[in-house]
Amino acid sequence: MKVKAITFDFWGTLFTEGPEFAGPIKERRTEILLDAASEAGVAVEIDAVMEAWRQAALDFDTAWYAEQVMTPFDRVTRIFAYLGLPYDEGHIALTTQRIVEASLEGQLIPLPGVLETLPKLAQRYTLGIVSDTSISTGRVLREHLKRHKLHDLFSGFSFSDETGVVKPKAEAFLAALEEMGASPQEALHIGDIPRTDIAGAFSTGYPWAVLYTGHTHRNGQPEPTARIGNHKELLALLEGVVGQPPKAL
Repeated sequence: MKVKAITFDFWGTLFTEGPEFAGPIKERRTEILLDAASEAGVAVEIDAVMEAWRQAALDFDTAWYAEQVMTPFDRVTRIFAYLGLPYDEGHIALTTQRIVEASLEGQLIPLPGVLETLPKLAQRYTLGIVSDTSISTGRVLREHLKRHKLHDLFSGFSFSDETGVVKPKAEAFLAALEEMGASPQEALHIGDIPRTDIAGAFSTGYPWAVLYTGHTHRNGQPEPTARIGNHKELLALLEGVVGQPPKAL
């Protein structure tokens, strides 16, 4: 069996946030929420906004672990509730849009080997992305891919805010594979989280799933086909995959 298609996780596998996300962009999001409170006629303090953001982030994590999608609109709705702001669908939608757009004011950093390796892989394999999203939606992540001249290397995209499903559900992987014109049996997936990426790929029918450890090394089951710390390692690894039995190199 030969690998014909490769899908990648996005966060922690292809990219990570630049330092400004913990600084200026965080401050910008806080300003947007303070403005929203002012427009609603409710006085809130910065500390209250930061705590509401933290609580909504915990809610997002809880939903994600339960394999449920929480959209940016849902998340901002919770922030409004934590701040005691009245529910106004239009106001929440506008605030959500401003918060999402703020993600475009920062830069994402390609992880080791991404810029050098992906163009080479695209010459031999069909590439796709299977990614869970939070505040940075699929539309935003596509824009960041374009900034690094990587977008056109991919022919299939599955972002959870667009598909309505998160990994490890098979539907998340199948959405990208369908666009790619590939079957799970001829695909390899690369991601950094065993619970979502490795387990999800295997349960979808992928013969191979590779754990990327170049950003954060997470342990867990199931055991991946292989581990890499730099995407350049994929070139040699894929040579070993060809002709080998599934899940074994």
